[in-house]
Amino acid sequence: MERLALCLKNLGRHGWRTRVILLITLFGAFLTFVSENLIEDVSRKQSDMLGRASLGHFRILAKDIETANTFGYYHYDSRDMLEPDEIASVKAYLATLPEVSGSLERIVFYGLFYGAGDKENGFSGVAMDMASCGHDFTDMYFARGQALQSGDANSCAASWYEYQQDKSLDVGAHYVFLLPNRDGEYVDRDLLIKGGVDFRTMPKGAYGLSGLYFDLKGFRSAVGYQRDLASEVVGFLTDARSSARVLPRVASFLAERHPRLKVVSWREYAPIMSEIVTGFDVMMKTVEAILLAICVLLVVKLTTFSIIERYSEIGTMRALGFTRADIALQFALEGTIIIAAGAAIGIALGAGLIAVLHATGVSNSMTFFEYVIGNFFRPSFHAGKIALVVGAFALVAAFAPLFPAIRGGRLSILTTLEKR
Repeated sequence: MERLALCLKNLGRHGWRTRVILLITLFGAFLTFVSENLIEDVSRKQSDMLGRASLGHFRILAKDIETANTFGYYHYDSRDMLEPDEIASVKAYLATLPEVSGSLERIVFYGLFYGAGDKENGFSGVAMDMASCGHDFTDMYFARGQALQSGDANSCAASWYEYQQDKSLDVGAHYVFLLPNRDGEYVDRDLLIKGGVDFRTMPKGAYGLSGLYFDLKGFRSAVGYQRDLASEVVGFLTDARSSARVLPRVASFLAERHPRLKVVSWREYAPIMSEIVTGFDVMMKTVEAILLAICVLLVVKLTTFSIIERYSEIGTMRALGFTRADIALQFALEGTIIIAAGAAIGIALGAGLIAVLHATGVSNSMTFFEYVIGNFFRPSFHAGKIALVVGAFALVAAFAPLFPAIRGGRLSILTTLEKR
């Protein structure tokens, strides 16, 4: 207790040095804690948004179907469709994987519709459960007009950019469509165009959603499906960065239970989306590492200067009979106390800020941030990141003052008098 009391007295006597180290450590811990947790949330949000934008982080379909760089539009034989028992088995297995946040079955197809002057227009179509997917799919899309409903067999949703730009379709109008049935034959249906769907921002020529969207149950009813077949099961990951661990397990399951099926990563069918997530994550991790390194170096440097500048005090202590070990321990303990205090306050303030942001959410309408965090962002705490920050600053508190303290303890009385 005597040594602790002496440490506190010394910290009080050297108030300006104490305050500088405290504030630098506080700021560094606060900034590192907040950025570590926020960046983790942003990376996961990017993964979720872009995964939903390309409709899945992976797909399960027949082995003979080629999907490379197709964004999910591909040709298949009607015999390649997944049977109801296969769909149920695959979705049940995916539900057991904690890394998989959800799955849905879809039918991907090509068809025709008759526009102005009975002009034939080919289109890419997707039928999926609109109740679970929603008419605006993801933060990156928006919808105009009336939303497509679950079970709606007489309507579809059109890409606003693709079809409104050339006026081949109008939202709210009826058109005759030729849609493929289970046997690959085309049946004609009169459909209402609902809810034009498109990206919120970005150059529409490069990123506009193309194709027409149908409700899965409604599409099966419209074309006369007798069984609930699908061309694929789409899977969503809580974090796309876990795909290297998850997909081999899915592939092993398919090889054992459904050898005619395969799993395909979005790195193959939507490489640009997966590369954006990967690149963003690498960039953010680099920023995190640089930020942490700067904070640690500042604390170490200031602690070193603080101890080295106290030559007269070291000389006095040596003259009073303090051993080199006593001096090294005393200075190291003082540095540890002030660094630990600053880090604790900084982490507490950072936790408070994230708690407030989590409670209130972050809403924005700026284009850049819509593509980084979506329209509504609610950051949270991540145990791994908290442990990383606490561990890093615990090491700084333990070792930053140790080496300069040892150096100070080794100084002779003559040296300290010369430096006085």
